[in-house]
Amino acid sequence: MSKNKKLSQDYSLNELDKKKMNNKYFFNLKGLSTQEAERRLNQEQKKYTQNIDNNISIKDIICNNCFTFLNLLFLIVAFVIITIKQYKHLIFLFLNTLNLLINIIQEIKAKKILDQISFLTLDNTKVIRDGHLIDIPIKNIVCGDILFLETGSQITADSYLKEGAIEVNESMLTGESKLIFKKKGDFLFSGSYVVSGHGAAEVSATGINMYISKLTIEAKKYKKIQTPLTKNLSYLILAIIYVLIPTALILFFCCQKEYNSVLKEKFILGLCAFILGFLPSGLFLLTTLTLTVGFIKLSRKKAYMRDLFGIEMLAQIDVLCLDKTGTITDGKMKVKEILEYSKSNLISPQLMSQLVTAFPNNNATQKALYDKFALGKLISTPSIIINKKSFSSLRKYSAVQFAKEGTFLLGAPEFILQKQFTKIKNDVETKTKLGYRVLLLTQTETSLECINEKTNFKIISLICLEDHLKEDAFATLEYFRRNNIKIKIISGDNPDTIAYIAHKLKIIENPRQTINLTNMDKEHEIKELSVTYDVFGRATPEQKKTILQGLKQNNLKVAMIGDGVNDILAFKEADISIAMASGSKAAQNIANLVMMDSNFSALPQVVAEGRRIINNLKKISVLFLVKTMSVFGLALINFCLNFFSSSKQPFPFQPLQLNLIDTFFIGIPSFCLSLETNNQKVQKDFLKSVLKKAFPYSLLISFNYLFLICFNLKSYTYLFLNILTALTFFYLLIDICKPFNKWKILLVNLMFLSFIFAFWFLQLKNESLDLIIQSLLERKFLILILINIIFFIIVFLKKDLFLLNFVKKLIL
Repeated sequence: MSKNKKLSQDYSLNELDKKKMNNKYFFNLKGLSTQEAERRLNQEQKKYTQNIDNNISIKDIICNNCFTFLNLLFLIVAFVIITIKQYKHLIFLFLNTLNLLINIIQEIKAKKILDQISFLTLDNTKVIRDGHLIDIPIKNIVCGDILFLETGSQITADSYLKEGAIEVNESMLTGESKLIFKKKGDFLFSGSYVVSGHGAAEVSATGINMYISKLTIEAKKYKKIQTPLTKNLSYLILAIIYVLIPTALILFFCCQKEYNSVLKEKFILGLCAFILGFLPSGLFLLTTLTLTVGFIKLSRKKAYMRDLFGIEMLAQIDVLCLDKTGTITDGKMKVKEILEYSKSNLISPQLMSQLVTAFPNNNATQKALYDKFALGKLISTPSIIINKKSFSSLRKYSAVQFAKEGTFLLGAPEFILQKQFTKIKNDVETKTKLGYRVLLLTQTETSLECINEKTNFKIISLICLEDHLKEDAFATLEYFRRNNIKIKIISGDNPDTIAYIAHKLKIIENPRQTINLTNMDKEHEIKELSVTYDVFGRATPEQKKTILQGLKQNNLKVAMIGDGVNDILAFKEADISIAMASGSKAAQNIANLVMMDSNFSALPQVVAEGRRIINNLKKISVLFLVKTMSVFGLALINFCLNFFSSSKQPFPFQPLQLNLIDTFFIGIPSFCLSLETNNQKVQKDFLKSVLKKAFPYSLLISFNYLFLICFNLKSYTYLFLNILTALTFFYLLIDICKPFNKWKILLVNLMFLSFIFAFWFLQLKNESLDLIIQSLLERKFLILILINIIFFIIVFLKKDLFLLNFVKKLIL
């Protein structure tokens, strides 16, 4: 079979469309030949929007999460423990595996969502080839093809109108809510829709060169959301790795010098305990679990977060950027005011109802007129309509001619009255500045077909329509204002309309504090204006992105709320993006957060959830970092003892011993405390403040070990250190739980009793109680206990002493 036949079989000729070829716009158009189309298709070797893959595969996601330095360390530790047959120390693998699986599932889920993005909703399109109208797959369109366009068609490739005249809706791409009239030679964006008219367009760009494809490529780029918490955790991991490697190597070297098999096993277990204790893996798991719980809570409130860390990001934003339609307005309109000019009764309510209902109720303006004027079955004897014209963006008005009452026109005042417009110009401008969409209702005795610029009209009234603000818009924005979050509106709509809405919502004090971005192409100018102005009109998708770039360059964290494809570039630039479910599916696919019922008022709840998570994580992170810092201090002392002393000392903890402290004084309490309500404003310097509080406790644990070694408290040095370390973490838990309530008191007591039971069963069961008690009552140990008590009292009373001042200066 030849290639020509194969290509021809891909086309399915629509017999009903043959008649359309007789249209005056199309009868002389032949289009490309089948052979030429095939040649161009092979030559261009296009990559179409539907085949633009996300830049990361599932295999890459799994590999990126599994093959990390931390996981390698865990595997090495597990292998060593298995080698010496100490299987009870392998508990740590469960937590790390759980954390790994959660991360992989989240990233795969994000990838699948991105892969679904396509802004071209059709699979086939109509083109003229060999003088015939045929259907072909979109992927087979080539430059030079002639697209057949009619009402309802989606423009499937960038093109120029070759014949005909059409009205297109580009709101999905540009944000401009008005229909745009296109004449011969005008450019047509792929992805836009034909609302009325017929035409033929010559394709100028296909595949990845199309405007819609460039948007798709940007949308499909997977980017992990970067929040202060993720950055702090990354810095922490990096610092830990730099310290861990040399310290572990030194301890390993000490192991190799020990030839006693029993003692060597203790050295090896100590080394494993150091590695596991130094890595705050529980903090990473707790962060993931806490965010997951927040995700579940938000989903119950119809807020769907695609990235767990996005919950945290929204709690820390400095600027909230909004697109007007679908966000603070619901896309509906209502008649707000009618300005009467004619004292005589030129139109009755019954006639007005017929005038409005003569056309389909298919847009917000028409719906508002229906709601205000339509009488329905109340009309007893309707007037006879002999002619009518629907609204056109070229005419800018609709008209109905009645048999007896004359012809009535409803639409844009300047287009209807033309030279007579000066009569009402001031009134129209006044109402427009108030944010109204103004329609003029006029009457003339002239027949509809004979109306021209010389026609004399009787002005009946100005009908002022207003965008309907969401009922919760003001209260929601007021919440953000109270929390010192700057609000900016960035829209493709008329600047005057946006300015009025912004003034009404108290976003700006004066409606003049707005800027029209039409014909403003220089990025550096737009970036400068991004900080100066709060309301932007006629903004293109690229300009929206540039505005957000300007804000971020001023070290501001930015959230973007929108509902259309025209918001996608801004979504990709924002620190966090929020889409309304009532808007574009593509916008929902790319957003970090989707409000499933388009409920703008749910955003404060999302912010509160983020605050709860961050504030609680900040509080409980102290527990994990005390363990990390104290393990490092113990390792440092242990190294000095082995290097400068003849007696060899293994690391004072084994994995199981650390697991007991980790479980009962860190892991379980941390998760319970992470669920506590906390709506305080998030403070910066997360890591700095946590380290500042953790340092004194870790220093105390290191001091206890040094004291026990120096005063040689018989053979129970490591056992006593376990007890003192547990008591330190017990007091730290008490400190973190303040202020107390019933469930916190229950939690602290339950964890303490559980630890005592587990410690007795695993550590003291085979020990001599008499010898332990005798050692505990030694003067040296009692002095150490007294030192610990004094430390706890000082910390509890928040009194300063030289050591804490020194620590403060060291940290700062």
